[in-house]
Amino acid sequence: MEPRAHLLPRLFIDVVLPSTIAALALILALCLQQTHSLAERADATASLRLARLAGELGSTEGVSPQAALDRTLQEGKADQVLRVELHGSDGRLWSSGAAPTDTGATYRNEVRPQGTMSSWVSMEVDTHSLRKAQAMVWLLGALCATGILVLAWLARVSIRHRVLEPLSQVRYAVHELVNARHPQIDETPVSSEFLELRKTLQRLSELHEAQRRDWSTMQHDNAVEALDRLRQSQAATRSKSQFIALVSHHFRQPLQALELFAAGLDQNASEEQQSLFRQMRHSIASMTRLLDALLEISRLDAGVIAVKPIGFTAAELFMRDRTSLNHEAVQQQVTLAWRGSHHQLHGDADVAASLLYQLASNAIANAPEGRVLIAARRRGQAIRIEVRDNGPGIAVIHQQRIFEEFVQLQASESERRGGYGLGLAIAERLARLLGTRIGLRSEPGRGSTFWFDLPRMPQMERHSSSSAQKPAAPAWRQAS
Repeated sequence: MEPRAHLLPRLFIDVVLPSTIAALALILALCLQQTHSLAERADATASLRLARLAGELGSTEGVSPQAALDRTLQEGKADQVLRVELHGSDGRLWSSGAAPTDTGATYRNEVRPQGTMSSWVSMEVDTHSLRKAQAMVWLLGALCATGILVLAWLARVSIRHRVLEPLSQVRYAVHELVNARHPQIDETPVSSEFLELRKTLQRLSELHEAQRRDWSTMQHDNAVEALDRLRQSQAATRSKSQFIALVSHHFRQPLQALELFAAGLDQNASEEQQSLFRQMRHSIASMTRLLDALLEISRLDAGVIAVKPIGFTAAELFMRDRTSLNHEAVQQQVTLAWRGSHHQLHGDADVAASLLYQLASNAIANAPEGRVLIAARRRGQAIRIEVRDNGPGIAVIHQQRIFEEFVQLQASESERRGGYGLGLAIAERLARLLGTRIGLRSEPGRGSTFWFDLPRMPQMERHSSSSAQKPAAPAWRQAS
């Protein structure tokens, strides 16, 4: 592994290499000292022997020195003495031993007999044995150095097998545990320290595995519980939607019949009765709007509305409920303006028109005697449909609450506009159905702007729709 490849040289350099260098330096110093000691010992022995001979020759004046030379040669054979010579002051030469060679070392000493001129004596010693002994010292030193290098290499191998490989196993086990996997612990014998560490990792792995099983069991139980709650919620939603749809259906028929009955009685009624019938029709219309809103919310929550994207223009979107919105604007004395009807849109036209109607109707109701602008503007690859009013505006803390059911922000009951706080809740569901969202920008006293984005009509569909025969205009239903 890469950490081991970096750690092994560092450990070898920091731990083994200094000891190896120190041992090699010590062996070198010992070899130098031993060879120097052997050379000094040989020089001292030869010099001592030669000095004794010179003293003996100096004390025996008038006696032939040959006997002393022969005796010195005989005694010095153990010290590899090859030849002994005496050079007299009168030029005579006495010698004992083999002929002179160039391989030995020659030692000289002066002889000073009394009353005569000085003479000198020389001794030739064979240094072959000395060089052999010195070579043996260096050979032993080389063997010791080789042994130290072998021990250093064995230390490197031991560090790798006894430290780095167990450390790599520990690193692997920790890495597997961190990544939520069960590590395969190697059973190779290691030192006691790593054995304890291996047991700890094994125990940690077992605890991690037990915790993972407990966590999996807990997740399974939570998933089952969540699925049960989801099923119960879906069942409750379907039951609520079915109940609202059933109640709306059964209430709408009597209300329609009651409205027709009141209209029939209104023809021959007195002025007081006509006022009563108008109030009755207003109440019936309010109940009908509430039932329609509840039925629309139940259909949206039940998910029974299928989205069918098509290409259409902003003008077609504006014409959908334009008559109904103009009628509401006249009742509220609101100036209603339309802009940007030339843009090409893509989406479900019915759902988009219903969403626009809810936003526009909400704006008209909240800006009496004011102004409402409905516009289509290009925003990048999308077309933004905006509904602006100059009404009282909405504070930031209330801008999320207005999309909840039955939420109205009027301060008192007398300020309510006759609605039930369901228009924006329906609009928010319609926007989700279209795959978009409703944006809001508003400040108290400065009006409000609601918008939603629709994709532009694709270029190919735009060309095909312009080249093909124009289909019949859709049958737009008018809002009640």
